[in-house]
Amino acid sequence: MNMKNYIKMRALSLIIALSGASAVNGQSIKEGFEMMPVDSGAVLNGSRGEKDILLHPKGPFVSKMPVLWDTSYGGYWAAGWAVSRKLDGSGGASDYSKHLYCAKPGHGSEKNVTGKYNGKAFVIGMNGSFFISGAGPSSGILGFKIANTTFAYNSMKSGDAFAKKFGGASGNDADSFVLKISAFHKGQFLFSKRVILADFRFTNNTKDYILDSWAVVDLSFPQKEVGPRDSFVFELMSSDNGQFGMNTPGFFAIDEVIAAQWLGVNAVNRLTAKVYPNPAEDFVSIETVGSMIDLQVNNAFGELVYETKKCSGKLHQINIKSWTAGVYTISASTVSGKESSVIVKR
Repeated sequence: MNMKNYIKMRALSLIIALSGASAVNGQSIKEGFEMMPVDSGAVLNGSRGEKDILLHPKGPFVSKMPVLWDTSYGGYWAAGWAVSRKLDGSGGASDYSKHLYCAKPGHGSEKNVTGKYNGKAFVIGMNGSFFISGAGPSSGILGFKIANTTFAYNSMKSGDAFAKKFGGASGNDADSFVLKISAFHKGQFLFSKRVILADFRFTNNTKDYILDSWAVVDLSFPQKEVGPRDSFVFELMSSDNGQFGMNTPGFFAIDEVIAAQWLGVNAVNRLTAKVYPNPAEDFVSIETVGSMIDLQVNNAFGELVYETKKCSGKLHQINIKSWTAGVYTISASTVSGKESSVIVKR
């Protein structure tokens, strides 16, 4: 079975319900692939008969990342995902055999308590890969970290026998490499999000870039806006194309997939602090029962996006214009104790 037919067949089977709640995760689970049965320097790509990579097997629901190993021509990874412990982010020539299963940062996206990267595993996705999630009505995937593969990065940086150097010889070519993530529910399209992995479309060439680090992809859009979803499909698009499709290597890396039991809007109303308007686009006001001492806001990954110790009284306003659409948790220390709520950013 070729890759296109495999992807089409599996995509038609995406019928297991995943509901994206309209508030925030109450109990999040992070899959960093560190516990996958893969030896150091090795990969799990279907060559040993694996059909699916299971995410969050001990969590509120299980997601599947399909894998296809083709036994033709001695065997090769033909579609889907591969768990990798190959830690090589070196530059130089684009090398398929050396760098296919490597993430450009040279490590996973996990950090230790001192903030230093110490991740040893991640997954490599191929163009056309997808998730299938067996989630319930109050759980779902919130997002993940993403990076270029070393193979794709070096190809775009310097060019190779099949693909051009991004920007061209002059540096003025308007090249781009973009990952489109589409969400579905029972085969019906809901929304898509684009992640730019390389961008040379700026008038000022000094702004051109190829992503060389881990970046956050937030998929915690509220259900009220997009409805429940049970699957995500990943499609790569490049400005460098030929007779047989993309010339740019069609691979990307992800890590730290976040899943959670989510609270509904009715649960938000039971939380102590009030937030209005909510959802919001520009500004939100936070009102607490007790006078505020300090305030923190975190994104779906638990990363701090806002903090202030300059609070006075029970009302505080935040400018959220520049925030990415998604769900954020609020934690306020007040004279009455800890108070919490959520912000839904459109």
